[in-house]
Amino acid sequence: MVIGDRRESDVPDKHDAGAGSLADYTYNLFPRFTNVTLRVAGSSPFQNELTELQEALVSPTDAFVERRPPAEDRVDAPMPVRLWTGSDLSGVVGFVPRGLEAPVDACLGRLSDRGKAPRIPCDIVVTRHGLRVVLRMGRAY
Repeated sequence: MVIGDRRESDVPDKHDAGAGSLADYTYNLFPRFTNVTLRVAGSSPFQNELTELQEALVSPTDAFVERRPPAEDRVDAPMPVRLWTGSDLSGVVGFVPRGLEAPVDACLGRLSDRGKAPRIPCDIVVTRHGLRVVLRMGRAY
């Protein structure tokens, strides 16, 4: 189906845009509360991967988000999210929502500065529009 001069597949899914707010973070991008979460965007194409991960014997509890190098930061490249299942890393299951890359990057930087692994606690949740990944940003420290 064509909408205007764009195909239906080019139209972003409003239910898959991710969720979170910069208001949940202090001026230095530290979460205000331990219950601050961020829902990953772009998970619709990865529903098969998420289903396999949810049904696996070892359920993923941590997410891995690769930090962008400065060259990619300038072009606003997406930050893919993968999940840890034991010692294995899954394929991409979504992306950090646009505009919320800075709190995630700050979290990864703090974890690195403390000598901790760059893992953010996460959950796979069921919504009316499919499976989604929720990063528990307030619990990452």
